[in-house]
Amino acid sequence: MTTAHTTELLRIDDLEVAFEERGVLTNRPVRGITLAVAPGEVVGIVGETGCGKSLTGLAVLGLLPKGAVPRGRVLLDGVEQPFDGSGSARGEAISIVFQNPGTAFNPVFTLGRQMRDVVDRHRRIDGHRLGRAAAKAHILHYLAQVGLPDPERVFRSYPHELSGGMLQRAMIAMALVCEPKLLILDEPTTALDVTIAKQILELILELRDGFGFGVLLITHNLGVVREVCDRIAVLYAGRIVETGPTDAVLRAPAHPYTRGLLGALPARHRPGQALDAIRGAVPGNLLGLTGCSFRERCPIAVDACADIDPGLGPVSPFHEAACIVAAAPEGVSS
Repeated sequence: MTTAHTTELLRIDDLEVAFEERGVLTNRPVRGITLAVAPGEVVGIVGETGCGKSLTGLAVLGLLPKGAVPRGRVLLDGVEQPFDGSGSARGEAISIVFQNPGTAFNPVFTLGRQMRDVVDRHRRIDGHRLGRAAAKAHILHYLAQVGLPDPERVFRSYPHELSGGMLQRAMIAMALVCEPKLLILDEPTTALDVTIAKQILELILELRDGFGFGVLLITHNLGVVREVCDRIAVLYAGRIVETGPTDAVLRAPAHPYTRGLLGALPARHRPGQALDAIRGAVPGNLLGLTGCSFRERCPIAVDACADIDPGLGPVSPFHEAACIVAAAPEGVSS
């Protein structure tokens, strides 16, 4: 591990994730992501399925699947983290809430047993594990912190005995029992109805305010981003194509992909009006891709987009986009 002086909690520096099979490169779904999260900040990663969002989160945790070949650096508090998950940060300083609580818990063990396993592995006081009674009290405290009624009953319950909303709260509690500095949320509201999803988002912000941890939120839902994120990074084909303060990006999106995502929101259409859609799909394989990866789907693409792969450039203070057409005033289409 290497150490650097930094005021950032998390720093992802030029992250790439490729896949190899028998020594042959088969795909590169993450292609140079640089991103930072400050203590107490909520940063959202948004994009369609296949854009590299979840792989980015798994790389931070050292949980990449077999065959993945990562490059670049992930630093927590200035300390470089190994991609093989061998460092102590995972589970202690970094925790994750997976996107489907119904499948993330083991169905044959109680929630209390599974949470106690986490505490036994990662929680120490003066170098020693918590005793059985102390570990249970610690877990019950966090089950109460996330607003679960009757934490004792939840502790004794099996996953199938709880609703989706209760399971999501329990998963957040399990992520917090080791009091992490960074919480990664992978589509935390996908499996929930609208009312419960809103409660979960409010809970996350309350816990962030109380504990001061940073949050990396992975989602396809721009409504969720608008509600909870301080900053946003829009991913397309494994790269950040637009980033900045959430209000600035959503109020005046510069990249045509961000505009397309916003244009597909039902709230932007009158009742009975057909939703806008981005034609085509995210490229399935990014090897050998040249020029702008969005050009085949882009309504404002020009010939130069086939040759130029633009990096992020300034739109306004702290707001950047990667588009040679949108960067030129005459090329902007509202």
